[in-house]
Amino acid sequence: MAKLKGGSPVRACIYVRISKDLTGEELGVARQEEECRELCARLGFEVAEVFSDNDISATKAKVRPGFEALLASQPEAIVCWHTDRLVRVTKDLERVIALGVNVHAVRAGHLDLSTPAGRAVARTVTAWATYEGEQKAERQALANVQAAKAGKPYTAGIRPFGYGDDHVTIIPAEAEAIREGASMILAGESLSAVARKWNEAGRLSPRSLAAGAKGWTLRGVKNVLTSPRYIGQRTYRGEVMGDAEWPAILDEATHYGVVSILSNPDRFSGGPRTGRTATTLLTGIAVCGVCGETVSARGYRGTKVYGCRHSHTRTPRDIADKRAESATLVRMAMPDFLPGVLALNATSGNTDAARLHAEAKGLRERLDGLALAYADGAISLSQMTAGSEALRAKVEDVESKLTGVTGLPPLDYEGGITALIEGWGTTPLSVRRGWVNFCNVVTLLPANGKHARNMTPDDHVSYEWKHSEIVLEDYRAADEEARNEQ
Repeated sequence: MAKLKGGSPVRACIYVRISKDLTGEELGVARQEEECRELCARLGFEVAEVFSDNDISATKAKVRPGFEALLASQPEAIVCWHTDRLVRVTKDLERVIALGVNVHAVRAGHLDLSTPAGRAVARTVTAWATYEGEQKAERQALANVQAAKAGKPYTAGIRPFGYGDDHVTIIPAEAEAIREGASMILAGESLSAVARKWNEAGRLSPRSLAAGAKGWTLRGVKNVLTSPRYIGQRTYRGEVMGDAEWPAILDEATHYGVVSILSNPDRFSGGPRTGRTATTLLTGIAVCGVCGETVSARGYRGTKVYGCRHSHTRTPRDIADKRAESATLVRMAMPDFLPGVLALNATSGNTDAARLHAEAKGLRERLDGLALAYADGAISLSQMTAGSEALRAKVEDVESKLTGVTGLPPLDYEGGITALIEGWGTTPLSVRRGWVNFCNVVTLLPANGKHARNMTPDDHVSYEWKHSEIVLEDYRAADEEARNEQ
């Protein structure tokens, strides 16, 4: 048995490591440990402790906890399966040399680090290991590029949301969540609304589950909804390489529409550029009956209320919301409502609306075409980026003019007003806000000394319909007069 000068046996520490554990069962490090223990027995060493780094590379900047613990343990000797399991870069070798102990390897023999010759050999071996690692990395990078160009999935990582462990097979429930999330963004809802929807439905990210996170973050939702993966495109280091082998979950028009919205610089931080959407029905719509300013949502003595900045009113939100929605639904249910509104938009503004619709559609198709051309390699990334920014700015300008011409909130023209009324409870908040604002002037009234429990809804809220038949007739008469003058 090998002994120290004092007569006690050498207490060796075993170090084992593999870079990739594809099964997660640690079989590779277990086999290394078994052979290292056999070597210790042959050398007469006593095994003091075993240190392991499973699924961790020795060439990347990642900290190896097992390696750090080995160095801190001040071993009398180190036993490993191969020296490249212990060190693959010179800086790590120098830290081992500083320990002043010998290294014994099952497959690479003995490195005597106590002599200049032994240290020189160790440095040479490590230099070649570094070279081999760099060459392997270059070969792997080339293989990854080729696989990406061929559209093959990268299956070494955690499966993507929406696809199975093979990174190709669609998981229907998750795919439906992605489609619903994209539709919510296109309808004007926020990333936080999508995150809440997915979390409440239990559609959690595989990556967050692996990391022990509680749910979706806004960044995670945005990464999913803007990833070319979901329109069947393969990327490498963030660049689109071409069509992928897996099926798409989103159509291209939906994807590029979402990308355009979420990439808009107006969503970034700073006042109105935050991209936040209103989370209450009447914020910024209802007005104070005293000062005429629009109200915002707040709390007062444990009650959710609306109020202006001067606190002239503290109207309970549930009463105000119910009153405003009831007034809107009653107005929309009247037989003159939809024909009158459509008639108003079918006058002189119709020509402009049709022209702007066609222009916006053409711009969006060109925007989509840029991305497809880049994916096909027809244009460069810089060309696509510059062209997309210019086109998006033009689309935003045209759509702003279009809203001013039509004046109508979003409406499913197939289902019409009937479908809107019937589905009001599940209609996105942004759409409900648009129709409440279109139909009414909602005024929140001060208490005037009354106690809240003695106030009726009429005491709290008054409304006036914006588009009564008389108003529409006035609009039509004015428009008819203008057209006759032309």
